[in-house]
Formats: sequence, C-alpha cells, structure tokens
Amino acid sequence: EGAGATAPVATAAGGAGGGAGGGSLTPATKKPAASAAAGGAGTKRTYKKRAPKKGEPDNNDNDIEETDELRPLSDIGSEFSPLPLPQIQLRLKSLLDKLPKDLPEVPPDYNPADYAPGSSNNAEVLQPIKSFASTTQVTIEEYNLLLGLVSSATYKWGVDRSGASQQNLSVMSAELQQCQDVISNVVSARLSNVLCPAVDVLIGEVEIVRDNGGTEENGAEPSTNNNLKKRKLNEDRLSTNSNANTERRINHYTRPLVDPSYVHLCHCILARNAPLIRHTVATSIYTAQRVIGDYLTAMKKDSSHEAGKGGYY
Repeated sequence: EGAGATAPVATAAGGAGGGAGGGSLTPATKKPAASAAAGGAGTKRTYKKRAPKKGEPDNNDNDIEETDELRPLSDIGSEFSPLPLPQIQLRLKSLLDKLPKDLPEVPPDYNPADYAPGSSNNAEVLQPIKSFASTTQVTIEEYNLLLGLVSSATYKWGVDRSGASQQNLSVMSAELQQCQDVISNVVSARLSNVLCPAVDVLIGEVEIVRDNGGTEENGAEPSTNNNLKKRKLNEDRLSTNSNANTERRINHYTRPLVDPSYVHLCHCILARNAPLIRHTVATSIYTAQRVIGDYLTAMKKDSSHEAGKGGYY
C-alpha cells in the first residue's frame, strides 16, 4: 500500500500490479493531446472569405470592365461617375495619334528687318514651327488633364486597401509623376519660348479727341473735316492746348518683342530638336499608359490572391 501511494505516474495495468506486487513501477507515458472534436482549447479554426454575392461590389480597383472602345465622358449631375482607369489608359494611347506628323525646317540666320513691326518676310518660315509647337502643346495639356483623373479613379478609403494594393498605388504614382516631370522640365519651356515670347507693353500712339471740332495734326492747318488728332508719343505728348474746351486722350498700346534675336534663336532650337522633342513626349505618354496597364495587372493578381487565401479569426 505504501509503494502504491508513492508511485508518481503509472499505467492502468502497472499501477494495479505495482500496488499489489510489492512496488514495481512502469515508466510514465505521455497522453496524446485532445483532438479538436473533443474541444481542445489550443486549436485555431480557419475560415475562407466568402465571395461577393451576385450584384454586390467587390471593392477592387479593377472591377471596371476593360474594353478597347472609348466611352464618352459622364454627364454632369447627380449620376456623375469619374472616368475609370482602363478608359484613362485608352485615352492616353489615343494621344499618340494627335502628335504632329510633319517636322519644321530650321529657319535661316537672324535678320533684324524680318522682325520689324509690320514685316512679314519670315512668316512663311516661322509658321510651321509655331504650328508644331501649338499641336504639341495641345497634346501635353490633354495628357496632364488625364493624369489628373488617376487619383479619383483609384480612390479607396485607407482601411479598405490592402498593403500590396497600397504599394502598387505608390509605385504607379511615382512613375506617373516622373513622366510629367520629364515633359515639364525638358519640353514645356521650349514650347513656351515660341508660343509666348516676352514682350513689352508700350504706348505707341496717343489719340486726342476735342469737342470744339478744331484739331491739328503734326503742325498742319486746322481742319474742320476731322475732329481726331493723332500724335506720336515722342512728339510733344505732354503739351496741352489752353484754347481747347475739353479733350480726351486715347492711348493705343503696342507689344514689341523684348529681344527679337532671342526669339529667333528659340525658333531655331525648337526646329532643330523637333524630332527628339516629339519622341520625348511620345515616350512619356507611352510609359504612362503602360504603367497604368501594369497597375491593373498587379491589382488583378492581388485580388485573386486575397480571394484564395484563408483568414484567421
């Protein structure tokens, strides 16, 4: 009885035999863990996420049906919807067809007489350069507007976006920003120098209208047929006639170029680099639409991965 009481752990047969047979004990054996069916406390249950019901949105970035057909913009009103990302990608692709096809020729050397007021000697030479710059500028403006719609097309509240989705969005935003920086740093300034050259606003002519009908023009005899007098700015502009009852001064302004030689140089630079400028703009547009396509592909993979794995509760 004493030996049976001091045995630490014994099997069912050994414990009975040891208590009756004089204290022989068998080694203790480890019991198997309780199964989950028996209600073990250390087990975890896994559940797969259910698929969205029919007609229920799945809150994915790529839930818009992809198509190769351009759709019109949404009407402004209570039923307004932003432009989806696949449509932005298609519109970016279509911009490549709007770039100018013809390249301008480099103008001849600078001649001050060609830029004199009223001169049209270089109009035929400079017009193709301005047309190239204008067409390229229109394409860039539409390109920037389309990229401005990406943020609304990819909007989600923070808790509704997974970590991989947030990482994909950050990569796309950085790449699109880089595409815009290339155009703004390399191309836009060259186009602006041709389309909007620096000018001075000066008073070129002063028109004086008198009520008494007697006027003088450049020191001539008084004329009763015309009550208008035009005088140049540098011809006694500040003098007044005390005999006149009342008079009105109308200033006519001119906008001469600040530096015509620099404007000519800007035209030469744009014409000389026109092939590379057009290629740079086309490369940025192509890269932007490719980045958007890669983002849509990555979001499809992330969505399928999230739907196939289980979650712990």
